[in-house]
Order: sequence, then C-alpha cells, then structure tokens
Amino acid sequence: MKRFYIVGILIMALTFIARADADGTSFQALRIAHAGGGLGEATYTNSYQALTANINHGFKYFEIDFTFTNDDRLVCLHDWSDNFKRTFGFETDHRLSLQEFEQLSKKNKRFTNCTLEGLALWMQENPLAYIVTDVKDDNLKALKRIHDVLPDADHRVIPQIYQPKNFSAVNKMGFQQIIWTLYRYSGSGYEVISWVQRWQAAVAVTMPRERAASALPGALGSRGIPTYVHTINQREEMNMFLTKYGVTEIYTDYLIP
Repeated sequence: MKRFYIVGILIMALTFIARADADGTSFQALRIAHAGGGLGEATYTNSYQALTANINHGFKYFEIDFTFTNDDRLVCLHDWSDNFKRTFGFETDHRLSLQEFEQLSKKNKRFTNCTLEGLALWMQENPLAYIVTDVKDDNLKALKRIHDVLPDADHRVIPQIYQPKNFSAVNKMGFQQIIWTLYRYSGSGYEVISWVQRWQAAVAVTMPRERAASALPGALGSRGIPTYVHTINQREEMNMFLTKYGVTEIYTDYLIP
C-alpha cells in the first residue's frame, strides 16, 4: 500500500510539472489552516492569535472568512448569527459597524478577530503568510477591496470563487493563484472538469467531503489540477482522501503540515 501511495504521489507531481511546462501555470498546493486554524479547542476564530500560533506551527496558507459590516467595511467573521454568538457571547439581529466590531473584539479575553486593515499589518509582520479568502457576501466587491488593502495581494492572496462565471473577473484583478470552491456549486463533475480546463491560470479546486469521496479529485489531478477537501481534522480521514481518492491537500483546524 505504501509503495502504491508513493508511486501515485510521484505521478501526480509529474503531471503538475508537465502542466506548468505546457502553459506556464501551476498552483502550489500547501495545507490550509481553516479560519486561521485552531486556537486551543476554539475553531472559526479568524483571529490574530490563531494566525500567529499556526504560522509558528508551519502553516503558510490561511483561509480567512470575510463579511461586511453595516458601514461597508470588511471584518474577519464567519457569520453574524451562530459564529458571532460563539465569539462574543450574545446574539445580534443586525450587522455591526466597524467601530462596534473592533470594540467588542478588544474586550474579548480569548482572542481578537481580524479586520481587513489589521490583517494587512499582520501580513507585513509575517511575510511568509498567504491568505485564502472565503467571502460570505458580494465576493467580487470584497476581492477588489482586499486586493487594494492587503500587501502584495497578487502573490499573497488566493481568492476563492464560488461560481465559474466569476473566474474571468477575478483573474483580471491580478491574483496569481485562484481556488474554485464547490460548496455552493451544484453542477456535475463533468462540468467542473470542463470549466477548469478552459482556464489558463494557476487554479485549484476544493470541495466538501461528500464530493471529494468520488472520482472527481483523481480526474482533476490527472489533468494537472490540484484538489483540496474541507474541513479535515482526523489523520486517518486525511490519509483516506489522499490515497483512496487522490486529493492533493486539505483544509484543517489542527493537522499541522
């Protein structure tokens, strides 16, 4: 089994190299810390503390959730309902302003959620870090803002797109790597393959467990397209997806690179 696994990895690596030689594009698939990575037993924190702890654990790619405040500013929060309550300890029936959000974050004794501007400062202090975006509303608008604010965004920001029709607009913004995430896409595996083969760019595809447990990751891998599955926190499950289904890498809270 180990011998077959090694051979499979070598074949996938050679496929990626061949694709890069053919069209000048290749996606560097590194493990992704989900929502900044776990912080003790806490997940989905999108916090400076999680980012710092997990870059010290060897992560370079950090998925961060972004959402707009009621005064049109971007903050790092998964949602204004369950995640907001878990983070701050009470419910809200509306989006807060940036100032209100920052005040609450500063009072939080466990961790401090990022803002877009604060994340830019953290990236300046941690030049090896890359940000993978997960925008909860108005992705194109948010990505333009992110591109303008985060340092070296062409290289160090990896936007996620949710629908293939948005690829061209995001690619034109200048981002050097793009991830298509399938959790909002209902098209078939054949349609996924058809779309990504048209794109002359460094692209990866990420998908939830139920979609990754199929022939799709292998079919994409054979065409030089790296794949991810999310969110995996058990090593046995990770090994199963990597070996049985040919997934390239994972989003995780706790499985350090």
